[in-house]
Amino acid sequence: FLLKVTVLSWSGDTPGLSKLACLTGHNSYMACRYCDLRGIYNNHVYYPTTPPPSIETYKTYNPSDLPKRTHRDYMIRIEQITTIPPSRTRDTLISDLGVTGRSVLLEIETTRFPTCFPIDIMHLFYENIALYMLKHWMGCFFKDSILNDQPYVINNKQWTEIGIEMETVRKSIPTDFGRPPRNILHHHNGYKAEEWASWITLYSLPLLKDRLPANYLKGWSFFVKAVQLCQKRVLSLHDQEEIRKLLLLFYQHYERYIYYNIYFIYLNLYCFFIKIILFLVIIISFWLPD
Repeated sequence: FLLKVTVLSWSGDTPGLSKLACLTGHNSYMACRYCDLRGIYNNHVYYPTTPPPSIETYKTYNPSDLPKRTHRDYMIRIEQITTIPPSRTRDTLISDLGVTGRSVLLEIETTRFPTCFPIDIMHLFYENIALYMLKHWMGCFFKDSILNDQPYVINNKQWTEIGIEMETVRKSIPTDFGRPPRNILHHHNGYKAEEWASWITLYSLPLLKDRLPANYLKGWSFFVKAVQLCQKRVLSLHDQEEIRKLLLLFYQHYERYIYYNIYFIYLNLYCFFIKIILFLVIIISFWLPD
């Protein structure tokens, strides 16, 4: 019999996929392989949807309707790049288009950009967003202590209580729930993806209740609910739309209550983090029907 194999997707870390797919990478002006959100340079390239007032010429983007890249866009840009010999003009065009050349993966007829290059849940949900939010709440997101003095910071006494509560329930957690929780105050730097997943979906909301201000807890709950939906074995179209809505609500919460508090002072870390959230929003939209 004839066996036909079709490649559906390619997976890897961002630098590896960028090299394989001939993209400019996650620190370039056109860093997102799913959309055409263009970065701004300020000692580092960052990606706000609403630019600082001091940069009047920069375009404002609607986070719920980012300009998506398509396979046809990639093919046109590849043709533009490959027809120009190595030169400064070509380097400038590469920076503007976000493509460095033609990927060998295009020799496989089923390869489609960017849908064949998904973002994995482990790196973005578990090991990035959860850790960054924890640093916000612990008051160590920034090196400058003044910037960390925010209404969402939980004091050390309360974090000690949270850690003790996590240690206390270790023996009573069913094995079906996965690895028993470790004291997050003492061990968060060594947390594995499984532990971050449990922290997000099982422990964070009950442990942060009455410790994190209500509006910040509500904002975090949008992300928690999105992750819980993503962990389902089967996702309906309704689930996908709900995930997108929840991630947008989380993005809007972060921008309103956290980003604007530090808007004029310290942008780089924020914008790296917010780029992660936007990646999640845009990738979900690719799998939804028009």
